[in-house]
Amino acid sequence: CSSDLDPESRREIDLPYDFGEPFHQRLYLPQNLHILGTMNSADRSIAIVDVAVRRRFAFLSLWPDLEVVQDHGCPLTRRAFTELISIFVEHAPDEALALAPGHSYFLGKDETQARVNLRTTLAPLLEEYLIQGYVSGFAESIRGYLQRLEAL
Repeated sequence: CSSDLDPESRREIDLPYDFGEPFHQRLYLPQNLHILGTMNSADRSIAIVDVAVRRRFAFLSLWPDLEVVQDHGCPLTRRAFTELISIFVEHAPDEALALAPGHSYFLGKDETQARVNLRTTLAPLLEEYLIQGYVSGFAESIRGYLQRLEAL
């Protein structure tokens, strides 16, 4: 097993300037350093990534995961998740499916906190979708869902 300081286990990068001690013009990166970035394609402000940047990365689309909600949610969040995903699956056109909120909105085992989280994180997101017209084809279903969240 080699250490991160072992010269054979690290990558070296030439820097454009001398930054002084301890690097000067060389930056050493350990082999076990991996940089992961995430982007939600539903975020319109960052949806367009320059092709020169885009071609340097691999992209993987992920769908919200019910199993994660079942393992880390409470009965309330499980129902809320299942209902909202069902609305998107049944009513959303292909281009709107990417707007389905991820499972992180539905985590937490405490039902009292779950109510607060659904009202303060998920509801504003869905309201913004309505205002922007992103879910106009199934706006009534989303409005009904929001009413049920408020009644919790």
